[in-house]
Parts: sequence; structure tokens; C-alpha cells
Amino acid sequence: MSAHRSLLVLLAAGSLSLTARAEPATTAASTAVTKIPLVKGLTLIGAASERQGDYESSTTVDSIESDGSLHLTTNADVPDPSGGRPRTVNVTRSVRALDLKDGRTYKYVYYTGGEEEYPGTTSMGTSAAVLSDLRSRGEALVKLDGEAGGIAGMMTGLLAMMPGSDSKGAAKGYLTASGSLKVAEPKPVPFRVIVNNAPVSLPAWHVKGRFGEGDQATDVEWFILDDPKNALTLRFAFGKDKLEIVRIEFPVENAAKTLESALAEQKRAVLYGIYFDFNSATIKPQSEAVLRTIVDVMKKDPDWVLVVEGHTDNIGGDAKNQDLSSRRAAAVKAALVERGVSASRLNTAGYGASVPRETNATLAGRARNRRVELTRQ
Repeated sequence: MSAHRSLLVLLAAGSLSLTARAEPATTAASTAVTKIPLVKGLTLIGAASERQGDYESSTTVDSIESDGSLHLTTNADVPDPSGGRPRTVNVTRSVRALDLKDGRTYKYVYYTGGEEEYPGTTSMGTSAAVLSDLRSRGEALVKLDGEAGGIAGMMTGLLAMMPGSDSKGAAKGYLTASGSLKVAEPKPVPFRVIVNNAPVSLPAWHVKGRFGEGDQATDVEWFILDDPKNALTLRFAFGKDKLEIVRIEFPVENAAKTLESALAEQKRAVLYGIYFDFNSATIKPQSEAVLRTIVDVMKKDPDWVLVVEGHTDNIGGDAKNQDLSSRRAAAVKAALVERGVSASRLNTAGYGASVPRETNATLAGRARNRRVELTRQ
């Protein structure tokens, strides 16, 4: 549902109105990109679907040690299986450089109160060794680690409540087993994802396997970025459980210049980097960089007046989505005014789910329909 996580937002209230554009619900053209840099600030935004609706989480590379080891932080508003208020969960994790090179265990579940480091395991993706096997032999031996305990488990950036988990074994329904992954296509396939607000196609190995024994055996499907230096998980599914990375962000120089150029030339820019608490207009701290970029552009171009359009997916009902987008618009306007932008230069329009850019029939499509679009008057 759009009533929960990140970014759909808007901006400002005022006398200006904007007629909703009839955007096609089809997938936009993608630019071919081959690599995602493994740098401080790299953030993966993943989407999952629960009976309460869709939700998102973000995993960020907080730091990289001199030897290449990573420190990661993941946060999300995790739906409550009983229908209560979502729980905000933050999990930190370290991954050793040695394991990024040679690790054969993919720990897709870890949890609050767990260890900071799990030697021999990878997170966010697999190792260079596993990718090398897939490239050269068409298959690779791996272990999938679903061991979990504590309050909330995490699947590579997608958090899920685990009421049946305990510290002694795998969370109920989560797989821990070794097996062989085999490539489903003879070469990498294009995998569409939003990278720094632009649709791109990344080369990904599509691999499949069956893990476990007897009635407990589970089919696994995995899309892995074809880059030994950063073999990210782009989609991971076993049984009915699935996570998908829908957006990737990393620091770039001249972010304000890029936004300014889009608004100057096209009078429109699509943004995904403003985040909200679940079913709330409270802006998350991770939104600061995008808010500051907007402020920088407004200071550089003092005659501009902007409308920030809020767009949601179609889950939750039209009235709820419309109301949510309006409330979030007011919150973003307040945040920008607080940072020095005159309220008279900001207007808002909330469109709910009425102007999708992609289909709402898929998890990834719904995630990419939850967005902000800035327009220049």
C-alpha cells in the first residue's frame, strides 16, 4: 500500500493546480548499465509484499574499511502480522572482505539482537567466487542461511516479522540448506531497476536450484548482478517469499546540477529519495540529501516555482491514497520551508494512484509508482 514507506511525496500547498497527466502504465525505456559502484553511501531499496500491503526497506553501506570489509545498516517499517501498528526496525551488519571474495553462504535472514558479523557469509549479494563458478561452469554450490532469532528477520534488505523464530534454529518457513544453483539462461539477462532516479538495465545471471530434502525441498530463484566486485542480489525468491531490489542509489557529484538540468530542459524530474514512516506523513531522516538538493536548486534559481506531485500505487483505496499524498505534500513543503525555501515558491498536487508510470500488477511496478515528481511552473 502506499500508506507506508518511502517516497511518494509532494510538496507545497498553494493556488496553483496541475492537471494530471495520463502516464502509460507500461515500462519506460531503460539505459544499459553494467556496474554499480561499491562505495560508501550505496543504498539498495527493496520491496516485499505482505497481506497488509507492500512495504520497503533500505540497506546502506555506511562505511568501507581499508581492507574492503563493509558495514551495513538496514531499516524498514515492518508490518505486524496481527494487523497492529508496524514496527520500525534497524539492523546493522558487517561483511568481511574475505567473504565478499570467497564466501559460499548467503545469509538472507538476520535480526535485531543478532551478531554484528557472521564469518563465512555474504549479504546484499553473493561472492566473487560464486559468480566465477556461474560464469565458467554454469553452476555453483552455495548454502542459504535462514537461521534467525530475535524480533525481526531480514532478507537482504527486506524485513519481515518472524513470530515463529527463535534463537535455536531457522525461522519458521525460512530455508537453511546447501545445494547447487544452475544458470537458467546461457548468458546474463537484462534486469530493470531505477538507478539514481533513471531506469537502467543491469546484466544479471538468472539462476535456479532446489534446496532441502523431501517435503521440505524448496525451489529457489535468484538474479545476481554480473559484477565480481559487487555481485548484488537483484531478486531472490524461495517458495512464495520474494524480495526484489527496485531502486539503487549512490552518491554522485553535482546532484543539484542534474536536478536543475532536468527541470530546466523538461520542466519535470522524477525523484524517489524522500521517505516516510509507514502510513504516515512523518519524513524519515534518510530523506535529507534529496531535500537539501532541492533547496540548493531553488537557491540557485530564485525565480522558479515548483509543484511537487505525489503519486502512490493502487493498494489501500483511492480515498486513502489521495489523503495520504496530500498530507505528505504538506510535510515536504514544511521541510523545505524550514530549510530556507519561501512557501510562496512551493505548490503541491497529490494524485494518489491516478497517474501510474508502470503497472500496479507487479511488486516492482507498484514500488516504482510510489514516487515524487517535481514540475516547474
